[in-house]
Amino acid sequence: MSTDLSKLCADFLRNNHASQSTEKLKASHARELVAAFFGYKSHAALMSEKTYPLDQLEEVDIFIPDVPLMNDRRTKFNGLPNDLTQSIDLAKFLAEKLADEGLCAANVWIYDTLESYMAEVFLPDCQTLIDDQLSGAMAETNAGFFDSPYYENVQIEDRGDELVVIAKTKYKGEPLEDKPFCGDTLDMVVQVTFPRMAGKRGFHEFELEVGGSVNDDWADPELRYGIRSQSRLAMELGLTNEDLDSLEWDTQENRSNDGMLYDHVLTFNENCPPEILDKIEGLSDNLTIRVSANAFDSPFPDETDESMHYEIPNIRPKDQWLEMTGGFQIGESTEQLKTRQDEIHVIRNRIAEGKSTVNDIERLSYLLGNDQDY
Repeated sequence: MSTDLSKLCADFLRNNHASQSTEKLKASHARELVAAFFGYKSHAALMSEKTYPLDQLEEVDIFIPDVPLMNDRRTKFNGLPNDLTQSIDLAKFLAEKLADEGLCAANVWIYDTLESYMAEVFLPDCQTLIDDQLSGAMAETNAGFFDSPYYENVQIEDRGDELVVIAKTKYKGEPLEDKPFCGDTLDMVVQVTFPRMAGKRGFHEFELEVGGSVNDDWADPELRYGIRSQSRLAMELGLTNEDLDSLEWDTQENRSNDGMLYDHVLTFNENCPPEILDKIEGLSDNLTIRVSANAFDSPFPDETDESMHYEIPNIRPKDQWLEMTGGFQIGESTEQLKTRQDEIHVIRNRIAEGKSTVNDIERLSYLLGNDQDY
């Protein structure tokens, strides 16, 4: 059947071309174009197919002619007629011929590329199915999702027994004003699997799987990951925490006779990065500078141990951010959120040290916007 089908299609191409042109389409060229139509790089490869023979074409659910491969094969031929019909039109003629002969009743997808068809036709048509599988991730946002996303990253993988399409994109929703903002965009991946049935381009019904999570690029990294505020010493020196981490110094306390601390004198190592030292206003030629008595205090009130911190293990950064702050509250500015986060941080540290009171627990619950136990 496969040999007859190949010959049937090749003869049809030659006769169709002869009816429109005085130039002849060689039988060998017609056979190679038919092989590409079915997804094979050569007529010999088509003839050697044993696992998925073309005689099963009548039973397939989806048939996707390989138009890009037809185009590629045309570039390899010498003596191809100059007026030969475009590959996509040849594919349409062949598909119609197979249908007329009762050899293929499948849903036929003919497009310039499968990637384009998936992005522009198939995935938008499947948006309801996709949204159903994303409903859990959507519930984590404060957005409504009403339009189909634009799929610009679509990849095709031939895995032998199946053809797999993987599409990645960002799915942006419309923020709902009656809910605190906690993200309005999903990072999503759609995988569509086409199990082979006949040749390389005849498939059973597709299988669709979708995964997604809330994109948290909108959040301030310091809020999102629980990074502490700039240290007092860094602020006094006009540096960032990262700059300060690159420096080494000796510290001398300047105290009164009765032990009162006036300030600190820092002497930096001469091997410190000069570009960082140049940022410190008031640094003397011998690399010393005075800083306040409070320069080494925590930036958080009532925090006694600079190394003390709380952790929320095994959860995503966005979930961690919500656990730490309770998310934005309605009408709250970013600055107000930062102030509330600082207070939450202080109370959590007192809890971690075992120094919390009932009022601390109640205050933390209020700041987080819930009545959970902590």
